Amino acid sequence: MTRSEISRGSLRSRDRNPAFQEQWHAQVVAIVELLLASGKLDAEDWSQTLGAELEKRARAGEADDDATHYGAFKATLERVLDRTGIAPHSEVDRRESEWRRAYLTTPHGKPVALSG
Repeated sequence: MTRSEISRGSLRSRDRNPAFQEQWHAQVVAIVELLLASGKLDAEDWSQTLGAELEKRARAGEADDDATHYGAFKATLERVLDRTGIAPHSEVDRRESEWRRAYLTTPHGKPVALSG
Protein backbone atom coordinates (compact mmCIF):
# COMPACT_ATOMS: atom_id res chain seq x y z
CA MET A 1 0.00 0.00 0.00
CA THR A 2 1.36 3.41 -0.94
CA ARG A 3 1.47 6.48 1.29
CA SER A 4 -1.34 8.14 -0.71
CA GLU A 5 -3.52 5.02 -0.39
CA ILE A 6 -2.93 4.98 3.36
CA SER A 7 -3.74 8.69 3.58
CA ARG A 8 -6.95 8.36 1.56
CA GLY A 9 -8.06 5.38 3.62
CA SER A 10 -7.39 7.11 6.89
CA LEU A 11 -9.83 9.92 6.12
CA ARG A 12 -12.71 7.65 7.15
CA SER A 13 -13.07 5.64 10.30
CA ARG A 14 -14.08 1.99 10.29
CA ASP A 15 -17.78 2.84 10.44
CA ARG A 16 -17.34 4.98 7.28
CA ASN A 17 -18.01 8.25 9.09
CA PRO A 18 -15.54 11.09 8.63
CA ALA A 19 -12.42 10.55 10.71
CA PHE A 20 -12.16 14.25 11.54
CA GLN A 21 -14.77 16.26 13.43
CA GLU A 22 -13.59 19.56 11.99
CA GLN A 23 -11.94 20.58 8.74
CA TRP A 24 -8.97 22.14 10.52
CA HIS A 25 -8.24 18.81 12.23
CA ALA A 26 -7.68 17.26 8.80
CA GLN A 27 -5.68 20.30 7.68
CA VAL A 28 -3.12 19.87 10.48
CA VAL A 29 -2.68 16.21 9.54
CA ALA A 30 -2.33 17.19 5.86
CA ILE A 31 0.34 19.78 6.68
CA VAL A 32 2.31 17.15 8.61
CA GLU A 33 1.94 14.67 5.73
CA LEU A 34 3.30 17.24 3.26
CA LEU A 35 6.22 18.20 5.51
CA LEU A 36 7.12 14.54 6.01
CA ALA A 37 6.80 13.70 2.30
CA SER A 38 8.99 16.67 1.33
CA GLY A 39 11.66 15.70 3.86
CA LYS A 40 11.30 18.93 5.83
CA LEU A 41 10.36 16.91 8.92
CA ASP A 42 12.13 13.76 10.06
CA ALA A 43 9.61 10.92 10.39
CA GLU A 44 11.32 9.35 13.40
CA ASP A 45 11.54 12.69 15.24
CA TRP A 46 7.90 13.42 14.42
CA SER A 47 6.77 9.99 15.57
CA GLN A 48 8.68 10.11 18.85
CA THR A 49 7.55 13.65 19.64
CA LEU A 50 3.91 12.90 18.81
CA GLY A 51 4.02 9.67 20.83
CA ALA A 52 5.36 11.53 23.85
CA GLU A 53 2.66 14.20 23.51
CA LEU A 54 -0.12 11.59 23.25
CA GLU A 55 1.30 9.70 26.24
CA LYS A 56 1.40 12.93 28.27
CA ARG A 57 -2.24 13.59 27.43
CA ALA A 58 -3.25 10.01 28.28
CA ARG A 59 -1.54 10.28 31.68
CA ALA A 60 -3.43 13.54 32.24
CA GLY A 61 -6.69 11.67 31.66
CA GLU A 62 -7.62 13.21 28.33
CA ALA A 63 -10.07 11.20 26.23
CA ASP A 64 -8.74 9.18 23.31
CA ASP A 65 -10.75 11.13 20.75
CA ASP A 66 -10.45 13.43 17.76
CA ALA A 67 -10.12 16.59 19.85
CA THR A 68 -7.23 15.13 21.87
CA HIS A 69 -5.48 13.88 18.75
CA TYR A 70 -5.92 17.27 17.05
CA GLY A 71 -4.47 19.03 20.09
CA ALA A 72 -1.55 16.62 20.19
CA PHE A 73 -0.86 16.98 16.45
CA LYS A 74 -1.02 20.78 16.68
CA ALA A 75 1.20 20.99 19.77
CA THR A 76 3.70 18.55 18.26
CA LEU A 77 3.77 20.39 14.94
CA GLU A 78 4.37 23.71 16.71
CA ARG A 79 7.13 22.16 18.85
CA VAL A 80 8.91 20.48 15.93
CA LEU A 81 8.65 23.53 13.65
CA ASP A 82 10.11 25.72 16.42
CA ARG A 83 12.88 23.26 17.29
CA THR A 84 13.93 22.84 13.63
CA GLY A 85 13.77 26.56 12.91
CA ILE A 86 11.22 26.10 10.13
CA ALA A 87 8.72 28.28 12.00
CA PRO A 88 10.06 29.58 15.31
CA HIS A 89 7.45 30.49 17.94
CA SER A 90 8.47 34.15 17.73
CA GLU A 91 7.76 34.21 13.97
CA VAL A 92 4.44 32.39 14.38
CA ASP A 93 3.40 34.80 17.14
CA ARG A 94 4.38 37.80 15.00
CA ARG A 95 2.40 36.54 11.98
CA GLU A 96 -0.59 35.73 14.17
CA SER A 97 -0.59 39.30 15.48
CA GLU A 98 -0.33 40.65 11.92
CA TRP A 99 -3.23 38.43 10.83
CA ARG A 100 -5.36 39.55 13.78
CA ARG A 101 -4.70 43.24 13.00
CA ALA A 102 -5.45 42.66 9.31
CA TYR A 103 -8.80 40.94 9.82
CA LEU A 104 -9.89 43.37 12.53
CA THR A 105 -9.25 46.34 10.22
CA THR A 106 -10.66 44.80 7.03
CA PRO A 107 -14.14 46.03 6.11
CA HIS A 108 -16.87 43.40 6.25
CA GLY A 109 -17.17 41.45 3.02
CA LYS A 110 -13.71 42.39 1.79
CA PRO A 111 -10.83 39.91 1.52
CA VAL A 112 -8.27 40.07 4.30
CA ALA A 113 -4.88 41.16 2.99
CA LEU A 114 -1.79 40.08 4.89
CA SER A 115 1.44 41.66 3.68
CA GLY A 116 4.74 39.83 3.45
